[in-house]
Amino acid sequence: MTAATTTLDKLVDSLSEHAALLIAASEVKATGQADLRDEIARQQLGRAAELVRGAAALGANHNAACLGILGRCLLEQLIIVLWAVRSIENAQSHQSSAKSELAKALRINLKAGKAKIKNRHTGADATAEFLETDQMKSIPARKSIEQLAREAEVSDLYTVFYRFMSLDTHGHHDVSKDDSDATSLCEVHLQGIGAISRAIGQACVWWLLHRSRPDNESIRAVLGLNSAKP
Repeated sequence: MTAATTTLDKLVDSLSEHAALLIAASEVKATGQADLRDEIARQQLGRAAELVRGAAALGANHNAACLGILGRCLLEQLIIVLWAVRSIENAQSHQSSAKSELAKALRINLKAGKAKIKNRHTGADATAEFLETDQMKSIPARKSIEQLAREAEVSDLYTVFYRFMSLDTHGHHDVSKDDSDATSLCEVHLQGIGAISRAIGQACVWWLLHRSRPDNESIRAVLGLNSAKP
């Protein structure tokens, strides 16, 4: 067993343990009155736990390419969490976004003739009438991750990290065939995923306990971005 493999195994074990901690954190009792953001925080902790558990499995298989994609996914989740807990309006918008995206996909397919709406009583094609309803004509536009980061006052997370992490997601990064390079890249991805998932945990638990989001310096510290003092 090489030193590199030992380090990778330790990172994998650490992520597995962290996934369990995220699940436990989702059961933390919130302070004060119930709030929609409590539900969102618990949902995001559970989702992060599943993604981290998947990252541990990918790390064990030395799958650097998929780890890069998963890291970006988690960073996107962190930005969404920081934006959603900022206000009840943001939380409501986030909760309704899934239905909005589903409605948008349906509208696109209806307009392209790939789907149809029929009158349940007569069986007649009612697609045109359905597309003219308020439900289909007033679907809220989805905010971009860049916009969410800006409104959450964490634009640097998007500009400095998210943009570069998108290279893996969009297939603009060559996969090394060298085993040692792949192992080293896996280590980097696993460390990043661990840091981002800890920041998600911090943001969600902070909301449940303190009814606010952590300040940017605290987020930077958890992400390991603060410069070490001499």
